[in-house]
Amino acid sequence: MLEVQNISYEDRLNGLSFDWHQGEIIAIMGANGSGKSTLARLIAGLIEPTAGKILFTADGISGAWNTETRWREIGIVGQHPRRQTIGATVAEELGYGLLNLGHDIPWVRNRVQELAACVGLGGKEDQSPSTLSGGERQRLVTAAILAMHPSFLILDEALSMLDARAQAKVLDLLHEAQPETGQLWITHDPELAKLADRLLVLKNGLLIDLGKPQEDLIPCELQSLSTHREVYVDPIPPAPKQLQTVALGMQGSNDLINPPVLEWKKANYGTRLSLDKVVRAGEFIGIVGPSGSGKTTLLDSAVGLILPTQGQFLVGGESICQASLKAVRRKTRLVLQEAGEYLIGRNVYHEVFHADPRRDGMALKQTRLSFLGEFGIPEHMAEYAPERISGGERQKVALAAALRTLPEILLLDEPLLGLDALSREGIRSMISRWDELTILYVTHDLREVLQHADRLWLIENGHVVLDCPTHCWKEHQEQFRAAGVRC
Repeated sequence: MLEVQNISYEDRLNGLSFDWHQGEIIAIMGANGSGKSTLARLIAGLIEPTAGKILFTADGISGAWNTETRWREIGIVGQHPRRQTIGATVAEELGYGLLNLGHDIPWVRNRVQELAACVGLGGKEDQSPSTLSGGERQRLVTAAILAMHPSFLILDEALSMLDARAQAKVLDLLHEAQPETGQLWITHDPELAKLADRLLVLKNGLLIDLGKPQEDLIPCELQSLSTHREVYVDPIPPAPKQLQTVALGMQGSNDLINPPVLEWKKANYGTRLSLDKVVRAGEFIGIVGPSGSGKTTLLDSAVGLILPTQGQFLVGGESICQASLKAVRRKTRLVLQEAGEYLIGRNVYHEVFHADPRRDGMALKQTRLSFLGEFGIPEHMAEYAPERISGGERQKVALAAALRTLPEILLLDEPLLGLDALSREGIRSMISRWDELTILYVTHDLREVLQHADRLWLIENGHVVLDCPTHCWKEHQEQFRAAGVRC
């Protein structure tokens, strides 16, 4: 058992106490910035509390947690799995901890093959973790830590990048490990929280124990605690968007049509992606598909991070090559899955406005702070360093930085990842007002885009296997579900 006794940390946590037993699954929910990740780091021993203590009890003997060999007893899967991979290959990552525990090489080699197959990474053992998608890296890190049979495991939004099929595989592994591994699930997903044995809600630096998360508890109690349950209703099919049209002046034609802004003409990107598609000005394309299917690669291609090995990629009718990338990137903004990986400003304010003129009078600064407020970033946070804020808050900062320059094309890779329901609602409301932008929006959850998208692309194995108008999505519901897309 781990016994958390009245721990505090700076101004974020204030006198938290609870017990956590081996074999028990606890879900922790709370708004962005409420201190969930800070609590996870305290329990894992990555930082020490400013007050209070944590006790570890084994075989009836209790002792201070900081005197234990904690890496043997507890594992943590953080919000940014890229930071946790150290192996040169998937196999090396899965086997590293097992070798450190003293297992012999032939046994480890066989166990690695089993683990890779269990989490859908079979056949990728020799690949570098850097070539995997965000969801695949989450599966890799989770499997590598579970392989060491820790007494306790913390999952900090560690299932958030997974499609429905991949999440089911990882949940099977977690429940298989439950008898000997206590688990702490930090999540914004009430459906996931309902699978836990106990639910804790973090609010204003304090923990509120709601006991067994019952079906009727989630909507009413969590809403009253400002955690907010997100409710998706069956959407009314969106009306066709009235896009600005231009005359093409073709011979004998009076047709008005939106000009193409992004075109892939039989473009191949090795084995990762093959595209033959057109996106027109002002279109909103919802892009869905399983983890590792090529969704993020598609966005990388749209901003010129990768160029086709065969075929052509055109922006505004012009074929893109290395020399023309600068012009493409002036009109395009990409918001990645793991915003914390590429925020470089000394504080939030600098991150968002670093490219603006340096004159910073009070009136201009207040205008800029009001702009941050539209993204749910309060004034006091403007001076915080990005590494001091939560993953969800970093996601808001990344969105604000991308929209500050009013791009023509916006590429969003899981933009609501790590956000609480209230923040998600605010960002979706903003997106609904961006009619003049061309938007490509990647998600595992179809419900995020049904109200806004004009078209839906389903990607599997690097190919767009379905391209349909959004109002026709129900005709293809089974195909979406079979691909692991939440509907």
